[in-house]
Amino acid sequence: MLKRIGVLMGLGLSLCANRASAQEVGNDVPPSHWAYDAVKDLAGKGLIKGYPPDSKFLGKRVLTRYEMATILERVLARMDDIVAQKADKADLDKLTKSAQEIHDLIEEFKKELLVIGSDLSKAKDDLAALHAQVDELSHHVDTLDQRTQENARKAEEAARAAAQAQKTADAADKNSKDAQDKLGKKMGVSLGPVRFTGLIQTWYGNPLGATLGGQYPLNSSSVPPGRNYGGGVGDTFRIRRVELGIVGNITPRVDYFALFDLGKIPGFSTSTTSVVTSAGGKTNAITSLGANASNDILQDAWIGYQITPRLRVEVGGQKTGMSEEGNRSSMQLLTIERAIMNGLPTNAGRVGYVRDTGAVLRYKTALGNINVGIWNDNGPAQNTVDADRTKFANIVANYTGTRHLTVGLFGGSNIDDVHPKPSRDRAGGTLIYQNGPHFFEAEGAYTLDQSATTGIAGRSIGLGGYALYAYSLNKKWQLVGRYDEWDPAVQGNVAGGVALGGISHHNLREYTLGVNYYFYGNNAKIQLNWIDEDTQGNGYAFFGVRRQIILTNFSAGF
Repeated sequence: MLKRIGVLMGLGLSLCANRASAQEVGNDVPPSHWAYDAVKDLAGKGLIKGYPPDSKFLGKRVLTRYEMATILERVLARMDDIVAQKADKADLDKLTKSAQEIHDLIEEFKKELLVIGSDLSKAKDDLAALHAQVDELSHHVDTLDQRTQENARKAEEAARAAAQAQKTADAADKNSKDAQDKLGKKMGVSLGPVRFTGLIQTWYGNPLGATLGGQYPLNSSSVPPGRNYGGGVGDTFRIRRVELGIVGNITPRVDYFALFDLGKIPGFSTSTTSVVTSAGGKTNAITSLGANASNDILQDAWIGYQITPRLRVEVGGQKTGMSEEGNRSSMQLLTIERAIMNGLPTNAGRVGYVRDTGAVLRYKTALGNINVGIWNDNGPAQNTVDADRTKFANIVANYTGTRHLTVGLFGGSNIDDVHPKPSRDRAGGTLIYQNGPHFFEAEGAYTLDQSATTGIAGRSIGLGGYALYAYSLNKKWQLVGRYDEWDPAVQGNVAGGVALGGISHHNLREYTLGVNYYFYGNNAKIQLNWIDEDTQGNGYAFFGVRRQIILTNFSAGF
């Protein structure tokens, strides 16, 4: 088969030399001629245009010099293609290594190539261009190699730096653990991670010619207990809160929290009574309640244990949890002051934002949460032992299984079989809708407070609530509006020891419009509120006279 192929190829090559006559054939090229081996080598490298890289295609037949020149012309054609197309490095390498062979073959068969019409000057130019391409390619390869070596050096240096940093971090971590172990041994406890939180809050209030506390009839009169903004004659600045919190873990399941408010006044335990006479001759006794637990520096102090991923227990002093707004921190409030129901005296109708000492069991699921607590009281016994044999038990349940919506119920009451028994009853509900820039919240409550000594004569029953809407213009600006109404003595004329006179028209309607500006995320904010205190009838003895207030607040937390 190979012999037939060789014969056919020989005939084809003979036809290509049709310009030469029989007398111009010259000497033959036997298989032993050096050119024969050179052409076979070029064929094996794929450098003969139109022929596969098979060195056996010549067979063992004797070729004429013109046949050899024709094959060489095909080599020159292949070289021309490679140079013109700037082929890849592999082809250039093959051609470069064969350049001397091609040169020698051209010199050997120069005459025959000229006879068959080969352009030898172009062949020389191609050889020169070939060398130039090889030089350029070599330069690129050298440059790439240098870059590779440089990147490898930088990577090695980065790896060494990372290893050193890890070594330093490991050493620092070991030193930290050693220090904690030593401190733990000194203190006799096992210490875990500890972090600090804090809040600074300052107010400026202007009652527009009246007094912030709403004193009646004189600015020097006692501040009514029901709704005041810290008292003060005329406008005033006020340091509202200076809180410092400590959060830590003793073990992965045991944690603790303590909150101190340096802005509170410690040891305020006196009580004063003033007599206020109305224009109609009606006399009312106003008592400023003593032992105001909200003025304690120590606000919270509890230890928690995570029983299961969903169930935990906390023991100590903290908020009793009723009312969503009352359970929020001051930094989370959308208005400067809390709703009326969460700002009353603790023994005269306050619902939320109440602290006491006790224990609470918390259970949380994807659909909501339930908290059940038992406390010394609901506020008056914040950081003291129980003053009587009763306990205050409460339950708070919130459903959050529907997107954007929260619905909650809360309630609590004194428990024990003591007679006569003091009463502290609370019941209410919560509705919150939040979607995009819109936030709506409404809460309502019923309260009953009665001391064991005065009985029904000292009973006060309160009823009311609030509705709030906020719209966020963007991440920084927010508009807020809220309406409050609260009657501290729905079925009588006494509220928290204050004689109100009559059986109705002693409620307070409050209108608040505000704007909030947040910066540095939500860790700092400026608030501006306009508040209209619309006191009804005889309610001034408890809530203060009607007044309008401009209130500003600057808060920063960490």
